[in-house]
Amino acid sequence: MFTKIGEERAFDAILGQIIENIQTGELKAGGALPAERSMAESMGVSRPAVREVLRALELLGIVKSVPGGGNYITDRLDTWLIGPLSLMFRLNNGYLKQNQQLRAALERETAILAAKKCTPLDVAELRMILARLDAAEQESDRGELDKQLHQKIAQIADNPMLYSVLTAADQLTESIISGTRSYIMKKKQSAREVDDQHQRLVEAIVAGNVTEAEMCMSEHMETIEKYMEEMQKEQG
Repeated sequence: MFTKIGEERAFDAILGQIIENIQTGELKAGGALPAERSMAESMGVSRPAVREVLRALELLGIVKSVPGGGNYITDRLDTWLIGPLSLMFRLNNGYLKQNQQLRAALERETAILAAKKCTPLDVAELRMILARLDAAEQESDRGELDKQLHQKIAQIADNPMLYSVLTAADQLTESIISGTRSYIMKKKQSAREVDDQHQRLVEAIVAGNVTEAEMCMSEHMETIEKYMEEMQKEQG
């Protein structure tokens, strides 16, 4: 699995070999990495050098370390970018409007892809979330279901990069303006407007209407931005 590299530029070389083995499938999601000693011997490097790389991969969310149980590749490789991207976005948290613009662009793309890839099972799950959203009375519950709906659309789009960046952008928005979705759901007029947008968006995706799906998501994102700005003003 690993080849000799020596100590010079050991970090980059160790990292490169681990990533290559993940890409080729030699190391699989959820699978165990060889013991540190075995990896060090295979690559001709020191155990501390291997440990340094594993620690970096753990911070990135690619590797999970179990005390006394070894190191494992994360079982959700499709979401490992969320942590690093969230950190990057937080370092630029003064740019909320730009963050929302990024999110809107990504949401439009997920709507387009979802309309192309939606399966009968996806249709059932989308309609179930809509039904639960319609029946929910608590603003916090409705806010959570709103989030689930957008996550489901992103999952249907079946693009891990889009999903990770979108989720990170969404997390940043919530961390800066806590309870954005609940705020919108508290206002009856805005809640009805958003519910109608959700309904039309889902119908467009279910019908495979790419143009309508993109248009509905664009309208929805413009509405969300409007209420975010309103909420920011109220919070001072």
